Amino acid sequence: MESSNSDTVTQLTALMRAKTGDAQATAHTLETLPGHAGFSFSFVLERPDAPARKLVLRLAPPGVKIAGPADIVRQAKIMAGLRDTPVPVPRVLWYGDEPGFFGRPYSVVEFLEGVKLSDAPFAPDKMKTLARRGIAMLAALHAVDWESRRDAFGEPLSLAEELTRLDYLLDRPTLDPQVVARAPELRERLRASIPATPRIGCVHGDFQWANVLFNDDRPIALIDWEIASIGPTLIDLGWVSFFADPASWIEVGEPRVRPLTPDEILSAYAEAAAFAVKPDEVRWFRAFAGYRFGVITCFNLMLHRRGKRDDPHWEEIALSAPRMFERGLELLD
Repeated sequence: MESSNSDTVTQLTALMRAKTGDAQATAHTLETLPGHAGFSFSFVLERPDAPARKLVLRLAPPGVKIAGPADIVRQAKIMAGLRDTPVPVPRVLWYGDEPGFFGRPYSVVEFLEGVKLSDAPFAPDKMKTLARRGIAMLAALHAVDWESRRDAFGEPLSLAEELTRLDYLLDRPTLDPQVVARAPELRERLRASIPATPRIGCVHGDFQWANVLFNDDRPIALIDWEIASIGPTLIDLGWVSFFADPASWIEVGEPRVRPLTPDEILSAYAEAAAFAVKPDEVRWFRAFAGYRFGVITCFNLMLHRRGKRDDPHWEEIALSAPRMFERGLELLD
């Protein structure tokens, strides 16, 4: 690992010299950051005639198809395209896939000193206030003009296409039938009741409190754009509401941090949104979120048990999967 990090520092220094035009620029103090969709590191950029800067390097995983979560350049373009909007994102400095550096796509962005509500760093009342401001930020994202950002985000995805993509994960004989439970039943109910004209916009895809950085007063960055898309914006609201709903989970170990209830999330979103929000439609998207995460859980549990991707955390999450599907059916009743 030390050798690998040493190679990365050497390549990173070469990149910094090329991008800054400073032959004396150096990269050092490389530290691994958490994340599953790529390799993330913080580092310090040192130059003789400029203050030292802490930055973040993202690399695509080696040997994988550059698509979806591994498409680091796409994520950088998405963030760069949001810099002139009310949605705070890390400033993108450089990105590319030139073979002379890492041999795979990369991006370099500013490092932001922030905290996550998922770490419960504030008193409950403060958490609620900040969470409401985070939901207002989500409404601001959904109000951003998406037509001009199609080159980065891609073409719009319909709800039918979203459901079909999940079929690829669910329709496998290697899944544990006890964990799959009522997933097929929920899938059919969702298909039969798809909202006819959902509002389309920029969708983060994984909006939850682990992906928002706050200072003491407000959100300062929405991060982790791996599965962002153009599509029905209530996908994001359903997702954050799903994680906020204790009725979707079998609690084991430490309880999940939930600064707002699903009803409070809806209230904050409707108050901040510059467009109408239909509560009945939100219930469908909450059910869809439970189905989506439940199917992802079934698939990742299968990969773990078959030794394809070792991650025992999915064993714990899988205890809740049957409940996720049941809760989705309740929300559709």
